[in-house]
Amino acid sequence: MNERTKVGARATNGAVVRDASTSSPALRDADAILARAAEDEAAALVARDRYRDGPMELIEPDARIAELLVGDEEVLAVRRSARLDRREPQPSAYCPGCPGLAGDLYVTSTRVVHLGRLTLEYDLDSIREAVVSGERVLLVLCDGTGLILDVDRPRLLRVEIAAARARRVAPACPARAPGLAPRRR
Repeated sequence: MNERTKVGARATNGAVVRDASTSSPALRDADAILARAAEDEAAALVARDRYRDGPMELIEPDARIAELLVGDEEVLAVRRSARLDRREPQPSAYCPGCPGLAGDLYVTSTRVVHLGRLTLEYDLDSIREAVVSGERVLLVLCDGTGLILDVDRPRLLRVEIAAARARRVAPACPARAPGLAPRRR
């Protein structure tokens, strides 16, 4: 017979047994990770709807990125303390001197820029695929290079990258006929 005696404990045949969810650090950590992922997913859904209805809000560039902006390039998203890991098309071409670079990640109107020990930049048009895996964003570039971005709020970042990419092709798309609303999936 199992009956709850107090929060985090249950009585089993007269003995009190602690629930694993309150006593196990691993399960507490898993709960925290799941909560962060749920908050990130909710923020991504809100952002997705907001970007369908209007343009992305611009961010005032800080001094580090301001000097690297070209022409009318604008900052659309920032992630502090981002870790970037590059994977080349063939395993033998992997850059051993560049694994796990830490720095700040900027999504601009034309590219993704990682500022750390090295400055790395990738044109938005060169991104073939952006996928969230666990708590990371995986970018596949047209040349076969892969980027693993370990960032805060990866689901929201994926939406921001997609919106920045869509913003680049929006002027080239024909205008919608009056009265037609965008389709929602």
